[in-house]
Amino acid sequence: RKEARSQSSDGGNDDMGGDESVVSNRRASNLVLILSYLYNYNIVHCSLMYDIIRELIENFSEMDVEVLLLMLGHCGYQLRSDDPTALRDIVLLVQDRARRLLDDEKDGESRRVANSSRVQYMVSAMTDLKNNKRRKKEEAIGLKTAGYRRSIGRIKSISSKSIGRSSEACMRIKLQDIKDIESKGRWWKVGAKWRGNQFHDGNVEAGDGAGASTSSVMRKKSAAEREEDALLVIASKYRMNTDLRRSIFCIIMGSTDCEDAFEKLVRGGMLKGKAERDVIRVLAECCSQEKSYNPFYAHLATRICEYQPSCHFTFRLTYWDAFKQFDGMKPRKAANLAKLLAHLLTNERGLNLNVLRVIDIDSSGMPEQAVIFLMVLFTTLFESFDDPLQVKGIFERAVSSRKKRKRSASVGDDDELDDDDGGEGMKESISLFLLQYLKRSPKNTKKSTFRANFKAALKACETDGF
Repeated sequence: RKEARSQSSDGGNDDMGGDESVVSNRRASNLVLILSYLYNYNIVHCSLMYDIIRELIENFSEMDVEVLLLMLGHCGYQLRSDDPTALRDIVLLVQDRARRLLDDEKDGESRRVANSSRVQYMVSAMTDLKNNKRRKKEEAIGLKTAGYRRSIGRIKSISSKSIGRSSEACMRIKLQDIKDIESKGRWWKVGAKWRGNQFHDGNVEAGDGAGASTSSVMRKKSAAEREEDALLVIASKYRMNTDLRRSIFCIIMGSTDCEDAFEKLVRGGMLKGKAERDVIRVLAECCSQEKSYNPFYAHLATRICEYQPSCHFTFRLTYWDAFKQFDGMKPRKAANLAKLLAHLLTNERGLNLNVLRVIDIDSSGMPEQAVIFLMVLFTTLFESFDDPLQVKGIFERAVSSRKKRKRSASVGDDDELDDDDGGEGMKESISLFLLQYLKRSPKNTKKSTFRANFKAALKACETDGF
């Protein structure tokens, strides 16, 4: 736009009042048209458009007036629909700017621009826009744009389902954010913060004294940038080997609370399609690596499962993969995963005890980490409820789940029938484990909640059909 304005001022003696007047350089007009339709198709937010309009009004040259008219003609009514208050302020700003140019006796060029028919037409057009008076040409553009917008919306909806990324939210960036890309990077893109151009305004060449320059930049880095760098280092340590997993890791570990993390995951489209699987696995890995159990992960997992129920199945697969690694698992990791599972089991619509069916619960051959996992799991469950009926309900959900599989298997799925036949063995194994390990627990004292829930679990194991 600035280049076009300079070229217009160098060779521009054209009269602005004629309908056949042509902008000396069409580049600015074409760029504004592209930006206007990016806004019309919900790619960028109206805040960026209003920032550009304010800057055009501040300069208010012939080129700025032409660009303003073009922008208002193609996306003016959409701007009014999105933020009518900002549009009203813009109209007042244009009127005030034109009045100040008329009062400027020293600058003849400014007075000529303010008196031009194009400026008068623009002020009239903006007033009509504020009052919602549609002109025929603008109404035709609006109808055509609305049709394209619906078509693009359908395409975005279909593509978001196939690639697992949400396309509903637009980019809420501002003009100043774009101007600061060289120094601050793109904050709106996860993992794309830029710590600054190290040699942007220094006098040192890229090969001379690079070490001193780099150390100077490191000292100037903000706390947020240092935190993000540290998170990326930890992500590499935890084998987050894809950009998606690193982004998910930075969101989960860098959020202020579970609601903040959940909103960022939703806005990033990470709870749909294949991306949802990585979210669950990264969440479980982060939880397992904590030095002491942090309930933040359990609340975030519950929030995610409420939003996307299919995550329950992903959690089941994640735990089955973890059970295969009991031999090399650290005790702290097993305990954290057990407490996370206990929290998920308390949700009536969540996982059930059938997730344990892949564990060979054998008192003689189980790995030590498997014993720790099951002890922590059942202990946490028994301590989480005041009413023994709630513990009984957890076991009954496993019963109902197996009966449903048995009915579906009767239609012709022999594999599910074989799986259901193993329910009796699982019942006996859990009952044996509780008697051997949990009965001797120091928490199993008379008249304690632990003992009441322990007895309820044993009684549920004795129920036919578990």
